[in-house]
Amino acid sequence: MRVIPRQPLDVGDGVQDDARDALVHQPIGMVALARPLLFATQDPAVAAARGLPVRLLGLGFLALVGACAAEATQAVGALLLLDLLAVADMWAGLGLSYAVPLLPPSFAIIAVAAGVYAVVLAGSGVRGRTRTAVA
Repeated sequence: MRVIPRQPLDVGDGVQDDARDALVHQPIGMVALARPLLFATQDPAVAAARGLPVRLLGLGFLALVGACAAEATQAVGALLLLDLLAVADMWAGLGLSYAVPLLPPSFAIIAVAAGVYAVVLAGSGVRGRTRTAVA
């Protein structure tokens, strides 16, 4: 009897394959739906009279929009998180610029952001160097 070793589950490759498939299939779907969808959008009654499946076109477009939104969720979430971090630095920099009138606001915002980065970097370096006694 031959034993086949179990392979670890690699989720990353599947996600990349899905994203690659979406990058290929979504534009093809839009090209296929573009002209009939434009006709159905301009005058649905005439498009239905000419034999176009207006409701089916609408559902197909809805599916494409949903797929695009699902693919963009991770990127949009990362941008929103970055924006939340930048807003705190911006307000702190503006407050510093208001407290010290000689500092331009742009310099104060960047200085606060660099200071926060330096503090976090120093904190992570100290935590990484701690050693425990071996008994």
